[in-house]
Amino acid sequence: MIRFIAGFVAFAALLVAAAWLAERPGEVSVDWLGYRIETTVGLLAAALIVLGLAIATLYLIWRGVMGAPGAWFGRRSESRRRRGYNALTLGMVAVAAGDVDEANRQAKRAENLLEDPPITMLLSAQAAQLGGDTQAAKRYFAAMLENPQTAFLGLRGLLMQALRENNAGEALQLAERAYGLKPTTPWVVQSLFDMQARAGQWDRAQQTLQGGLRNKVVPVERGQTLKAILLVERSRDAEAKGNATDATAFAREAFAVQMGRIPVAQRYAERLIADGDMKRARKILLRAWAVCPHPDLAQLYLAADGSTDPLKRVQALQTLTAANPDSIESHIVMAREALEARLWGEARRHLMAAAGDNPPARVCALLADLEESESADGNRVRRWLTRATVAPIDRHWRCQPCGMVVERWQSICPHCSAFGTIDWRSPPPGYMAALTDASDPLPEIAAPAIAAPTPVTIAANTLAPVTVAGTTISAPIKEPIPPGRIDPLA
Repeated sequence: MIRFIAGFVAFAALLVAAAWLAERPGEVSVDWLGYRIETTVGLLAAALIVLGLAIATLYLIWRGVMGAPGAWFGRRSESRRRRGYNALTLGMVAVAAGDVDEANRQAKRAENLLEDPPITMLLSAQAAQLGGDTQAAKRYFAAMLENPQTAFLGLRGLLMQALRENNAGEALQLAERAYGLKPTTPWVVQSLFDMQARAGQWDRAQQTLQGGLRNKVVPVERGQTLKAILLVERSRDAEAKGNATDATAFAREAFAVQMGRIPVAQRYAERLIADGDMKRARKILLRAWAVCPHPDLAQLYLAADGSTDPLKRVQALQTLTAANPDSIESHIVMAREALEARLWGEARRHLMAAAGDNPPARVCALLADLEESESADGNRVRRWLTRATVAPIDRHWRCQPCGMVVERWQSICPHCSAFGTIDWRSPPPGYMAALTDASDPLPEIAAPAIAAPTPVTIAANTLAPVTVAGTTISAPIKEPIPPGRIDPLA
């Protein structure tokens, strides 16, 4: 539209000029080399315009002739560049598809067509990795380090290669170099932090974490969790080196950062007990129980209380569980201690409160202990033990990313090596597993359907072995087990 308006204005100006000259005829006389030329002003103007057009045409022709070789070479270079980038694209697609031969073929084409080697090195390295030629891949990645524009890509490639080969030392060095180039890249910060934590470099890992929080590449809540766990490990490390003062200081700082995490509260309480500060240890455990109850915290509270009499231990736990009376952990620890004190009614009250409509395995096993201790009713014991085998799985220490279940909390998962991912949690729906420290992760499978039991008649006072949590118990059976019913509380 703008071009049309500009052309229209130019044409109108030309018409106005022509009309102006037509209304003002004049004569022009030129004497040159003995010749005399006489003409009108309009004709002279027309002749000048024609002469200008002729000169411009001749200039364009001369320019085209003189620039033809360069234009030809330019078009040829552009064509090679287009074909080179096309080969680069097809090679990347072949790498993604896992086609080794096509990836290598397109990588060679791209190298031949493109005059910028760093662009093609990444494709060549990935094609070499795909073909299993790790040495060639390393050479390409190492060559990329020489160019500042591709150095970061080369570091990443070498880092991934080192991780595949389980070369932790080299991977850590490469991660540190990558962090020096790109300290605000999330995967760089995460990789360096994980490697430093696995190597036990707790202070350096904390510095990396602080940098990630400062650059806002680590979420604040997650960062606080990781910081608290790092301080727990620094406390353990100081204790192992015989530095009790630093061990307690680190534990105190961890508790200040995140008191609602079981290992943090447990570590601080352990240090206070080791320092002989029982009163403060009990106060810390009371605060922790209100937000994160756990059986280990109850045992620490009893240790801080120092009571050996069963009744006094029950009273001590009543004080602790009053901070979170409705928690299932409160009912379970009270029931355990009441059983030790032979307070059958108190134990049953807490176990029934913890059982609900579908009691977990721990509650079923404790109810079996209660029946055995209180009345020695073998039939009721067997029914509770049978129910324990099909009861919902209790809370346990489990790694969130890989599902690994461990008996004791650890800062680093023994299976996937992730840091700070093991939590005390309920299993997801359909999760069936037992506590284990095996090297393979536990499968997450749907719970098998359980058919109604068939009536079985067993002679009175015979012993029937039942195995729960690795312990075999023989209980006398006095009557048949009715079909479809294993709950003796009806």
